[in-house]
Amino acid sequence: MRLRIKFAKLGEGRFLSHLEVMRAFQRAVRRAGLPLALSQGFNPHPRLSFGPALAVGLESEAEYLDLELAEAVEVREVGRALSSQLPPGLEVLTLRALSPGEPTLGEAVRCAAYRVEVEGLPPAELRQGVDALLASEKAVVTRRTKDGAKEVDIRPGLYRLEVEGDAILHMLLACGPQGTVRPEEVVKALDPRLNVRHARRTGLYTGCDGKSAVPLD
Repeated sequence: MRLRIKFAKLGEGRFLSHLEVMRAFQRAVRRAGLPLALSQGFNPHPRLSFGPALAVGLESEAEYLDLELAEAVEVREVGRALSSQLPPGLEVLTLRALSPGEPTLGEAVRCAAYRVEVEGLPPAELRQGVDALLASEKAVVTRRTKDGAKEVDIRPGLYRLEVEGDAILHMLLACGPQGTVRPEEVVKALDPRLNVRHARRTGLYTGCDGKSAVPLD
């Protein structure tokens, strides 16, 4: 039995690394007494997979986990059992059974939406910067990797960028095997004087065309 779980990572949860979130769910499954399926081989491990990793410090109201159980269980019972065992900052929102052949999270996710509060620019300059970035053909940023720094053009993966009020940005960015754009990279591409005050992932989507997106759930 395969389940797709949507969960939130808020408050204290934003300081948990991707690995810590994985371990928290593994513990919650064990403590809840759920019949978690294990892989075969000499070193069996839980059949549990997560959506795209979220950077430490970012909140999210749309994280996903695929969980495989060794036997059928009432879906609502799984949600209640997990919720009672998760640490503060992690909350199960919804869950559903997956049909045979449904794509994995890694295969399905193509873009992510973010709400980012920034500081460092007057509102008029922020709006001008957004207009200029959207009108540009390239937006090259320096990305730190394990192999060192490299320049990356993030403009092809910037599907949408809008300003709300004086200092809030709404972004729709590439997120998947075709490449990933990080919200902090968009902020720096806008203006080096900008800083992120607060950021939250608000959605993961299976398709993006710059105007619309298909929710994962």
